[in-house]
Amino acid sequence: MTKSLKNFAGRMLLVGCGNMAGAMLGRWLKAGLDPAAVAIVDPFAAPREGIAQFASLAEWLGSGGGAEWIMLGMKPQQLGDVASELAEVVTGETHLLSILAGVSLADLAARFPAARAQVRILPNLAARIGAGVSAVASHGSADEAAIASLLDPLGTVVALPDDTTMDLVTAFTGSGPAFVFRLIESYAAAGERLGLSAEDALKLATATFGGATALLADSGEKPGTLIAQVASKGGTTQAGLDILDSDGQLAALLTNVLRAARDRGRELADIARGEG
Repeated sequence: MTKSLKNFAGRMLLVGCGNMAGAMLGRWLKAGLDPAAVAIVDPFAAPREGIAQFASLAEWLGSGGGAEWIMLGMKPQQLGDVASELAEVVTGETHLLSILAGVSLADLAARFPAARAQVRILPNLAARIGAGVSAVASHGSADEAAIASLLDPLGTVVALPDDTTMDLVTAFTGSGPAFVFRLIESYAAAGERLGLSAEDALKLATATFGGATALLADSGEKPGTLIAQVASKGGTTQAGLDILDSDGQLAALLTNVLRAARDRGRELADIARGEG
C-alpha cells in the first residue's frame, strides 16, 4: 500500500516541471501532499490547482520563497545558472533532490555545499501511474524515511550505495520506457504489414507485452524458463526466436542502444560542468 504524504513535513520547490517532474508531482498530490506546501518555477508548466507557480527563480525569491525540499527538474545545461540563484536559500535544512541526467552527487555537492543532503533520483515515466522504477543515491545526512515516503508512490525503488552506475541506470530504466514503446510500436507495425488492421495490431501488441511482463514479474521465473514454456522444438515460436537470436544481433543492438544513451548522459554532465 502506498504511504500517505498527508503528514509530509516541509515546503517543496520544483525547479522545472516537465513530463517527468510533473508525473512525480501528480503521484505525490494523489498520495496526499498538500498543494499549498508546493511551489513550481517553470514558465511553461501547466497550472495546477492550489500550487503557487512562478516564471523564474527571481520571481519566486522575490515572493519570499523558501523550501526545505528542492527538486531540480530543468535541463542539465541550466544547472550553473540555477545553482547561483539558489545559493542563498540552500541551507543545512535543505534536501537538494535532482532528477538531472548525468549530474553526479559530486557535482551537486560542489554546487550546493550548504545542503543537508544531495539526493540523486532516477525515476521513469511509468511513475505517472505508480508503476515506475526509481533508483536513488544520496550524499550527506539525508532523511531516508522522508525520501522513501516520496518515492514509494512512484513505484519500485532501488537504493544504490553510490551513484557510480547512475549513468547506466538512466539509460536502462529512465530511457527504458521509450525503448519499450518503440519495440511495441515496431511489433505492431510488423503485424500491420502482415495483414492486421492498425488498431488491432497496436491493441494486440500492447496486451502481449503487458501480459508477458506481468507474468514474468508475478511468476518469479527467469525469462528463459518462460520462453521454454511457450516455444517447442520445430514450432512456430521457435521459428521466430531463431530470427531474433540470429548471430546475436538483438543483444548487440540493445547493447548499442544503452551505450549511446549512457554516453549521451555523460556528455550532458560535461556540459553542465562547463566542460562540454
